[in-house]
Amino acid sequence: MNKNHKEKSNRAQADLFELLVCQYICSLYRITFSYSDDLSKLLKSVLDKKDGKERLATQNNNFITIKPEIKSILNKEIKIKGKIINVIWTGRHFVVEQSTSDIDAEHKSKKKTRFSIKSITRSGSGTLKNIGLQRLESFFGFNFFEPQDKMWSKLQKYIFKETGKNIVAQGKLKKTVKTKKKFLEWAKNNGKQYQRLLNNICFESFNKLSKTKKIEFLNYITDCYDEDLYVIIVNNKGVVVYKPVEKQTNSKDRIKAKKMNSEDVGYTIYINNKAIYRVQTNNTNGIGISSFCQRVFLV
Repeated sequence: MNKNHKEKSNRAQADLFELLVCQYICSLYRITFSYSDDLSKLLKSVLDKKDGKERLATQNNNFITIKPEIKSILNKEIKIKGKIINVIWTGRHFVVEQSTSDIDAEHKSKKKTRFSIKSITRSGSGTLKNIGLQRLESFFGFNFFEPQDKMWSKLQKYIFKETGKNIVAQGKLKKTVKTKKKFLEWAKNNGKQYQRLLNNICFESFNKLSKTKKIEFLNYITDCYDEDLYVIIVNNKGVVVYKPVEKQTNSKDRIKAKKMNSEDVGYTIYINNKAIYRVQTNNTNGIGISSFCQRVFLV
């Protein structure tokens, strides 16, 4: 299974799980469930995979495990915000830098209880945040246009050498790359250089930030300013629930990024000498040539 196919499969499972939770909340409080068609399509998508039944069984088990936590949180929130009148699946359109919240339960008071849900196949914590290249450039004050342009230019010249076709449009280049394993391997190796370059730029830029800017970055990736947000992680070890607002980094904390070597495509952020976040520089199209983003995980 190639990376792109695997990511789409994992996305389908995540979406399916989110909709199971949406449906459960609706049934608890007698609200119309608006995503039946989406749920049916995702169920079919998961079952169409070779190990679809196994995947579905894992998500169902995780769903059974998470239900009491969801109910407990909502019953507590209802006492403060009033009854629930609507359930919104905010994760229905996946983008690189999506909202941290996957599900919003709207109360009669117009206030919301928001859930970021991570259903993990085995162990682990799931992606905490996806950060797009534009946001990285904005945070760290660099421009990656020239390296990306050079990456595509090299690929264009390679394809011309191999096929005699001068293909300029990136979309057509991607399609051409997929036609032969040889082309794909070359494109991936070419893109890997720029993935490492971007990772090194972000790593060095993070450590050069002022303490205030480092805290701003960490508070952004955790969404800790959202008082209504709950993060729920469920895997084969059980359930972890926390509120990001209670985990804000403060000015007394010592913050530093470290990585193993220059070939690494990620780095770890330490707070008070303890590894807290793993930042992984990735490609988002499965070919390994574009576009770039960073995914953040709890260690």
